[in-house]
Amino acid sequence: MITNKKIMMIATTDNMIWQFMIPHIKHLQALGNEVECVCAKTGFWFDELKEKHNLVVNEMDFARNPITPKNLKSYKLLVKLQKEKNFDLVYCQQPVGGLMGRLIAKKFKIPCIYTAHGFHFFKGCPLKNKLIYKTVEKWLSRYTDALITINEEDYQNALKMKAKKVYKINGIGIDEEKVKKEKFNKEEFRKQLGLSTQDKVVLTVSEINENKNYIAMLQAMKILVEKDQNIKFVSCGTGVWDEKIKNYAKELGIDKNCIFLGYQKEIGKIMQVSNIFLHASFREGLTLSVLEAMSLGLPCVVSNVRGNRDLVDNEKGGFVVEPTDFAMFAEKIYTILNDEKLTQEFKKYNQEKSKSYMVSNVKSQLEEIYKTF
Repeated sequence: MITNKKIMMIATTDNMIWQFMIPHIKHLQALGNEVECVCAKTGFWFDELKEKHNLVVNEMDFARNPITPKNLKSYKLLVKLQKEKNFDLVYCQQPVGGLMGRLIAKKFKIPCIYTAHGFHFFKGCPLKNKLIYKTVEKWLSRYTDALITINEEDYQNALKMKAKKVYKINGIGIDEEKVKKEKFNKEEFRKQLGLSTQDKVVLTVSEINENKNYIAMLQAMKILVEKDQNIKFVSCGTGVWDEKIKNYAKELGIDKNCIFLGYQKEIGKIMQVSNIFLHASFREGLTLSVLEAMSLGLPCVVSNVRGNRDLVDNEKGGFVVEPTDFAMFAEKIYTILNDEKLTQEFKKYNQEKSKSYMVSNVKSQLEEIYKTF
């Protein structure tokens, strides 16, 4: 069992730890371990990890691209940190965190756990991803005591690697507190968001970048708005494509039907005043926002990619659509919005399926892994 250890929790960004790892850090602490985080500072998350969650966070200026010279400097600083603090175990996340963490584990001959939140090689990925990322992951796997995956495709790929042990768990877990249904004035809350009681809300929660496929979502919205002016697209998230996507909505003439809320903390409440959850990305691991939407009873229309298809059962909890088929996205959304019986069937199915993905269950799965150390 992992207990009474000094653990380096390493991730590429503070956002990763803030969004996904806090319950698991607390779990490790409850088992008697001392946990310190190592990550790049990219936003408010870094200070909140320290001030709100009372975590020790070591800033490391990682670049998100694993093969940039900038990370060589970070590696040298990481070596220095290990010499100063003498961690007993490395627990790493994300491609760069996984690279750096396992190199440290190799150099200092300490155990290493690596969680693959979505390998950068996958069915249909560019050839360079297979040549670079798959090769690197295979090489690093031999320095991995436990390789944890969160979807079936990654699990099958991991089994072909050299890690000592390979596991599949139910994602990083839905935080029960975050999706707990609370009483609030939904009509008033809708007004605060710029919505009326007549609006039919298609919600997405994701970073605004190329991978999240906002282009297809907006193209689908154009078709929908032409059929029904009460259909509104609500986006929660920010990213490098912020202005590009807002301008594209204007070009399509649907900007009045699109509400870009930016980064939001009250996702649970926003989901409870929405009608459908839309997620059209080209690449995923196991999308937490889809799980949260399912747990709150939202029908889901998602792209047919790894992770999404693990969660959403086609024609049972929603629809699974090819990521470039924006017309089909529109068709399936329109079908759900105009079929209350189907909506209720999807709602019930998703709420039941999501139960096994709660963080309490994932903690139990992880504890079984910790017992092997």
